[in-house]
Amino acid sequence: MKSFVLAVFAAVILLSGGCATAPVQQPKPGWVDGDSAGYQSTQYLVGRGMAATQEEAKDRARADLAKIFQVNVAVDSEDTQSFKADSTGTGPGQYQGSVSRRITTSTDQLVRGIQIVELWHDLATQNVHALAILSRLQAASGLRQQIDELDDATGIYVGQSRNHTDLFLKIAAASRAGDAQQERQDLQKSLQVLDPSGIGSEPEWDSTKLKTDLDELLKRVRLAAQVPADSPRGLAEIVDGALAKAGFMMATGQKPDFILQARMDLTDLGLQDGWYWQRGNLEVTLTEAGNGRVRGTKRWPIKSSAQDRKSSIERALGQADTVLKQELRSAIIAMVGG
Repeated sequence: MKSFVLAVFAAVILLSGGCATAPVQQPKPGWVDGDSAGYQSTQYLVGRGMAATQEEAKDRARADLAKIFQVNVAVDSEDTQSFKADSTGTGPGQYQGSVSRRITTSTDQLVRGIQIVELWHDLATQNVHALAILSRLQAASGLRQQIDELDDATGIYVGQSRNHTDLFLKIAAASRAGDAQQERQDLQKSLQVLDPSGIGSEPEWDSTKLKTDLDELLKRVRLAAQVPADSPRGLAEIVDGALAKAGFMMATGQKPDFILQARMDLTDLGLQDGWYWQRGNLEVTLTEAGNGRVRGTKRWPIKSSAQDRKSSIERALGQADTVLKQELRSAIIAMVGG
């Protein structure tokens, strides 16, 4: 009798296990393929992500929303966004991208405000769908505050540039005013994405006028360039060309205010795996002509290769030309204004 009761009890357990409730498919939310009823486009930016796992779906939703800024703001940037989720699973994570210097900073701050608000598991495909949102009002408020601060700073710099009697301090202040407004323009582009009207915040300062004022100040600085006699052939012409592009007045026969000494030291690494390699440094030093005081030095690494030695040197000079045309102006302004 006892064994019969045990057998019946075991059968009941097996039967109850075999009748376990199967997962029930939840209705497909409208936001998976279209707009979200709960998060209207006038109030929120949204992003969607789909993946085999919940965390990956969340990451893709965040990245999808972040691309709105990448496409509309970072016009000239590399499209290499990625999103690294917070390791604890509770935070918004950290946005990583290869965009311009200032745009990256403002976009990072915006992306930290992204929230995952809905998830849906498609039982037929076993994929997880995620919905990410960013409040337009909240994100825009932070941007407007930063823009106001930059406008205030620009006013201070413009006043300093106008009131200083020292030419070099005028240049430094005018340069900072232009930098502040360039940063403002980048924030304005982000704000226009968030503002449903697309207007953002109207500029208080004329960036073109600020640039013209700086250019006029730079033309008053007389510079003479010097390169060592043993420099690679063509370096002197490269330096002169970069100075001209930067907007400085080249001193010809007149006593210069500054002497810009440029040198490029290359080490021939010889033939390696069928390529001739050059490695070295490009360096410029700004010195006051009157008293020999060094105002600053800037150095850039140079590395090039080619299938013959002559071409490897030419490529190294090409790098020097590119670097100086892109960075010499800002480097000299930093030295002069320091």
